[in-house]
Amino acid sequence: MLEKRRTVTNTSDRLMLLFIEPEAWDCWLMPGESIELRAVVESSADDFELRDNSDGVTAWPSWDMGIISVHQAGQELQCGHQRSDGWL
Repeated sequence: MLEKRRTVTNTSDRLMLLFIEPEAWDCWLMPGESIELRAVVESSADDFELRDNSDGVTAWPSWDMGIISVHQAGQELQCGHQRSDGWL
């Protein structure tokens, strides 16, 4: 098995939502903050699909990828990392 990794950085000047599908997992990045997406893959051709939206970025795994995990400074982040109060 291989592991695919991709860095996502908030290049904006506002809080950015990173939403992971299909788990509906969310985390929030401060301006200039980076995280690393990781997933087990069957083939080196497998990759993350990233789409910009009005709040930030949504990531989906390709067909043969495992569940996406999110890491920062070597630690796996939990769902809701830096989530604003009142966000649904």
